[in-house]
Amino acid sequence: MNQKIYITFCFLLACSVQAAKKPNIVFFFADDQTSSSLACYGHPLAKTPNIDRLATRGTRFSNAFVSQSICWVSRTTILSGLTGRSYGTPGRHDAARPDAVRELYVDLLRKAGYRTGFAGKWHAKMPKGWNPADHFDVFQRIGRNPFYKKQPDGSLRHETELIVDRGIEFLENQSKDQPFALNMWFNACHAEDGDRRPGIGHFPWPRAVDGLYEEDEIAPPRLNDPKIFESQPYFLKTTINRERFFWRWNTETKYRTNMRAYLRMVSGIDNAIGRFIKALEA
Repeated sequence: MNQKIYITFCFLLACSVQAAKKPNIVFFFADDQTSSSLACYGHPLAKTPNIDRLATRGTRFSNAFVSQSICWVSRTTILSGLTGRSYGTPGRHDAARPDAVRELYVDLLRKAGYRTGFAGKWHAKMPKGWNPADHFDVFQRIGRNPFYKKQPDGSLRHETELIVDRGIEFLENQSKDQPFALNMWFNACHAEDGDRRPGIGHFPWPRAVDGLYEEDEIAPPRLNDPKIFESQPYFLKTTINRERFFWRWNTETKYRTNMRAYLRMVSGIDNAIGRFIKALEA
């Protein structure tokens, strides 16, 4: 399907369109991934050639902000175009109001003639009775817990790969006469919180990147000096996030093991994006 297309990856945009023709839109969205984990943003070890190519061909943002950095709040903001305080209510902060999410950005695209699709992590807090079929032509939630999903033939497949599988299926059923908007929202690089085994337990990567970064030297974190921690106010030393995350990085060995695993998850996303682009350009 060799058509001109917009491809968005978090803050990355690659486009080449004619004004007279509606562009196809592909929205890749990674979870818990910092921009500094990509080679195109200067990471010395990250192997992300496909994302780097999109950055080279498109626009790479280096000064961007979000109204809330919380997972579901940001996801609902992206879909609705509203900030958390705009789509929620003081007494019901964990879900959007029905009137606020009656029309999402994909609905505007559908009105413009687009076929819309979604595969991957949803986690947007919609009100009771909200139906994805009213907004998407194709919709499939693919979560983690576990990251590896058992397939009909008994094999295990990583959710990153499954999401792109569904994206390629969407392409295969797409008419060349209709523009499309496809969302592929990954669960990676979110940690598997319930599995405290360093490496593959905590940051499960696709098997296609087994062994990647194993020989690379992982530098200590920039805030490694204990004096930096001691200089912080008491409330920062005792926050719930410190309780949640401290055990993941509290030894040098665990830090290096988990960082290698995290980078493999990043490269797993990059591999999947490359596979999708290959199918798109075929």
